[in-house]
Amino acid sequence: MPLTVPNLDDRNFEQLVAETRARIPVHTPEWTNLNDSDPGITLVQLFAFMTENLLYRSNRIPERNRKKFLSLLNIPLRPASPARG
Repeated sequence: MPLTVPNLDDRNFEQLVAETRARIPVHTPEWTNLNDSDPGITLVQLFAFMTENLLYRSNRIPERNRKKFLSLLNIPLRPASPARG
């Protein structure tokens, strides 16, 4: 019975666009045109599309590659430890 690989991030295109649109008024209150015809929203959608593809691929990384990435970043694997209450 193989182990299931956990999803690192399961956000999709719609969630990424909605999250970004919600942040626009906080960071740029002068940006008021949030319609699809706005070039800024087009860029938001483009980056959300690219991010969704990257997230999909990162969720498919084999465990041996993930361990190698951690070792390249000098992040040691910690041994298993019991839960503490």
